[in-house]
Amino acid sequence: MKKINLSDFLKCRPTSEESFQLIESNDLSELFQIASELRDRGHGNIVSYSRKIFIPLTKLCRDVCHYCTFSRSPRKNQRSYMTPDEVMGLVRRGEKFGCKEALFTLGDKPELRYGSARKELKKLGHETTLSYLSETAGRVMRETSLLPHINAGVMPADELRNLRKVSVSQGLMLESVSQHLQQKGGPHHGSPDKVPGVRMENIRLAGAEKFPSPPAY
Repeated sequence: MKKINLSDFLKCRPTSEESFQLIESNDLSELFQIASELRDRGHGNIVSYSRKIFIPLTKLCRDVCHYCTFSRSPRKNQRSYMTPDEVMGLVRRGEKFGCKEALFTLGDKPELRYGSARKELKKLGHETTLSYLSETAGRVMRETSLLPHINAGVMPADELRNLRKVSVSQGLMLESVSQHLQQKGGPHHGSPDKVPGVRMENIRLAGAEKFPSPPAY
């Protein structure tokens, strides 16, 4: 394989051909050097971060990603959704510790899989998890100094626009664009919201709406 010329990659962003060359390289020391140089040129040596409070609004999810340690099934005699008071109590604690952001995490559309989720949402005055999320994030925005950031999975454009009213940014994870992960035995088998095309279309919709968002992973 042709040896990587370090200077070629530091003039500007790598071309498609150069990117493939990097992928095929087995020389980690050179790859690390290139990555470090590009990082320093683009961002310098300053690391920024946002102090946030983590709000797992629900751990239910209709997907069954086989590596996930976040989601779980409904448990007997236990609620699956945080109540509004629990959310606000957690946010108030975050304020006392100097947090600036309320990070909402949850599974994709659990009410489509679990009857118990639908019943619990009904008691909360909602039909969908996204509707409950919108109300809760809106309250955080109105009543506290924290800024809601939302990781709520894939959704249609109208839901994106609705959540934009109550959040400063939204995040969506794209683990891979490979269809192989959807095949039987793969980690995304039986997870309709993890279909690469579905997630890429959601990212496209967010981009078309010019939504503020961190990078998709």
